[in-house]
Amino acid sequence: MTKTTRVFKNFRKEMYRGDELYAGTAEFVTDMLVEQTTNFAKKCTVIPLAEESAEGRQAQCLWIHARGTDYAQIAFFDAQNKESAKCLIEKAKAITRKKGLGRIVAGLNGHLSYGVGILTSAKSKNTFDSCYNKLGYSEYFKDFDIVRTLSAYRCEVKEARRRLDEVRFDTSGYAVRTADFSKFYDECETMRRICDGTIGETYLYEPTECGHFYELLKDMKILLSGKNLLFLTYGGKDVGFLFWHPDYNGAIKAGKPYSAFSFALSYALRRSRADTVKLNSIGVESEHRGLGTLALLRAFEKSIGDRFEYIETNFVWDDNKKSALLNRKLLGEVCRTFAVYEEIL
Repeated sequence: MTKTTRVFKNFRKEMYRGDELYAGTAEFVTDMLVEQTTNFAKKCTVIPLAEESAEGRQAQCLWIHARGTDYAQIAFFDAQNKESAKCLIEKAKAITRKKGLGRIVAGLNGHLSYGVGILTSAKSKNTFDSCYNKLGYSEYFKDFDIVRTLSAYRCEVKEARRRLDEVRFDTSGYAVRTADFSKFYDECETMRRICDGTIGETYLYEPTECGHFYELLKDMKILLSGKNLLFLTYGGKDVGFLFWHPDYNGAIKAGKPYSAFSFALSYALRRSRADTVKLNSIGVESEHRGLGTLALLRAFEKSIGDRFEYIETNFVWDDNKKSALLNRKLLGEVCRTFAVYEEIL
């Protein structure tokens, strides 16, 4: 680990120490990018930027350019005050211009699958695989040209089941299978193919290369089983997927950093406290999105059993009206909100 990387990580560690809404598992993805440990990260240009004063570091972020994109990113942004935030943002814009790029996006962490959104509101501790930052950062980006918002949804599992039961539908022709984890890499590739063809249509999503989701999920495999990754099939072909897992953050203490080992140990000892199931991602090919989506949700509802009290989704773009309406209808009300800011240079 270089000194630059160590200082970057230490600043984040101290920034969030004691924060009751913060769970240290967010750093696992940060590490992938700041240390460039995945093939995707290695193909990105990643430049740690900081604003210093006599009192020490005041703000920092990662300036990222993902190969094949025409914009730069301000990722993992943190600032102690407005003035340092403004100076840091100007540094990021200057590098972007120097690199010949015409726009900059704040709130994307390398790739949509790594995390997206600057948190703008939350009432409870961050759930596993949701982005987190100090509230109030949106003020620093209010002058950007474009703002796109996202939401996560939450309700009691029993209420979600009641709502799903009220929807009458015939899914004959569809089947749902659990992933075969003896072929973990291959199943991750199936997920990647479907994801690129479905979620790939959304704002800021870029096509992925072989192994992308395998690298993201391989360290989680010890905590998962095949039932956590469901595939929708039609006519013998996989046409959709749904990935879910417990909210592991429910089993760890807020406001402190975790290594992979200390996280696994804490979860093993306190897993009964994880009372929320996280619907991490779902993608269904366009011609199957109606009945196919409902078939996947029905299989998901059966897979989670009676262990969890609450269900929470990952991010949904607010301008994706159909998905937002479906989530509000079946999976409760908005529980946290995010935003992405874009500036044309």
